[in-house]
Parts: sequence; C-alpha cells; structure tokens
Amino acid sequence: MDRYTPSGGQRRFLTTRDRTCRHPGCHVSAGWADLDHVIPHGAGGATDCANLCCLCRRHHRLKTHADGWTHTLSDDGVLTVITPSGVTRVTRPPGWRVLTESPDPPVESAPVIEDPPPF
Repeated sequence: MDRYTPSGGQRRFLTTRDRTCRHPGCHVSAGWADLDHVIPHGAGGATDCANLCCLCRRHHRLKTHADGWTHTLSDDGVLTVITPSGVTRVTRPPGWRVLTESPDPPVESAPVIEDPPPF
C-alpha cells in the first residue's frame, strides 16, 4: 500500500523514538509535532519509520518551504540537517550514543558455590 498518512503504530514508535522535534536545538514535545517525510512522499519517499521523523510545525514548514535546507535520516534515526550557509548539525534519538572506544569487559561475579551432594 502506498499510503501518505502514517499508521497509529508508526506514530507511537516515532514519538517514542524522537520524544521532541528533531530539528537541532528544538525541544517541542513529539506529541505536538508533525510526522515529516524526510524524502518527500511526492518524490518517492516511503511512509515508514526509516523516512519519518518528528518536526514541530515551524521546523516542518522550514524544511518544506525554505530554500537551501537539506535533511537526511539514517536507518537508525540519526537526522542530519545542513543549513543554507553550509552548517551541519546532527541529532540522534534520545538514548542513542556513539561508542568512541570499546566498552569495558563485564566484571566477573564471584562463582556460585553449591551445596555438596548428600552422601
């Protein structure tokens, strides 16, 4: 199906993933945001979670109608915004972090000592 309007399940996933407008520096709650097709639906952009993000109405209109803005969304929800002057900003879904070094190995716990079997 080639639907434009996201499903209820998609809305729940995206508002949970994004939590706020994804435009850099904006903190409008995702509950008040539009679900925006990063690649416009009319240009072949799919109505799926890999192409949708929460943008408040102001930033949705900016992306859609202002010249020179570029938005890209990676499969894991990282939004890259390039301004008309060439400044690049990246927003990640809350809780997503980049590991710059490998995580510490797990701490081994003390061995469990079981009671000896009865004779």
